[in-house]
Amino acid sequence: MSSVLGRNPSKETVLLVNVDTSSQFREMRLLKFRKIVSELTFENNLEENIIEQSEKVFKATNINLLVINLKNISELSSGFEEYILNLNKKILFISENEIMFKNNFIFRSTKFKDQHLVYLNNDIQYGTKFIAKRFLDISLTVLLSPIILLILIPTMIYLLIQDGKPLLHKQTRVGLHGKNFTMLKVRSMKKNSHDQRGNLKNLNKKKGPLYKIENDPRLIKGMNFIRSLSIDELPQFYNVLRGDMSIVGPRPLFPEDNSFYDKHYIRRLNVLPGITGLLQINERNTDEFETWFKYDLEYIENWSIYLDLKIILYTPFSLLKSKTKGR
Repeated sequence: MSSVLGRNPSKETVLLVNVDTSSQFREMRLLKFRKIVSELTFENNLEENIIEQSEKVFKATNINLLVINLKNISELSSGFEEYILNLNKKILFISENEIMFKNNFIFRSTKFKDQHLVYLNNDIQYGTKFIAKRFLDISLTVLLSPIILLILIPTMIYLLIQDGKPLLHKQTRVGLHGKNFTMLKVRSMKKNSHDQRGNLKNLNKKKGPLYKIENDPRLIKGMNFIRSLSIDELPQFYNVLRGDMSIVGPRPLFPEDNSFYDKHYIRRLNVLPGITGLLQINERNTDEFETWFKYDLEYIENWSIYLDLKIILYTPFSLLKSKTKGR
């Protein structure tokens, strides 16, 4: 079931802070099926040290769950709470005392052998809400499969005639909780085009991590039309079935674009990336990274199944509208 939902605990990694090697907490189910990849121990200045040292760990390896033993601390500083709010990780707090938060976090609390446990999940798509979203994704993907294949097959035959194999282009993108995944697209550019990205930076019309070149020399003949209707994105429905992506969500960026994320924008990693989203139905051809930022945060802060359905219904009209404007 976890593989169907796209979240397999056995593939998740853990950073432990102040959890002794003999600690009873290591036997908890939450940790037993996850891989502990790093451990930190601090005697003083816990919050400052966690922020400084854990960031080094996060840069070196992918971490999904952060476990922090607060010992007798029951209240966190406003600055540390803000850090947690914008951290794209699941967090388990352990404390001798009940933990009080200033922010309205999504969390579950319980007691384990006289210790207070608080499991904080930064995902906005969690529990039954996430199951409902996955059900919508899988159902629509299966339902649309005949139409997708009807469009993809002639597209790939054309590509085969024009430029040969490979027909699909595999790209490493950043997904939920910062985990990298392989995203599929119909290849619309000549071979090794991504390697030429740096050489063509001066022609880039967009800002930040966005990339668009007018009359891009890397494009295969006729594929500009395919891209204008987002037909090259259709293989990503396979990513949806795998659980790497959702039909609706922020567009996934390249790992090398992480430098453009600030501490607030990193919240986009708390949701599954998507094929379409608020940006695509409102300003799909924008040159401004700040516009991406605006729509991504708007989606995160207002997410609901109803909003997903609305975006899905509006997407075909936005494609046609965009195509008409381009004439």
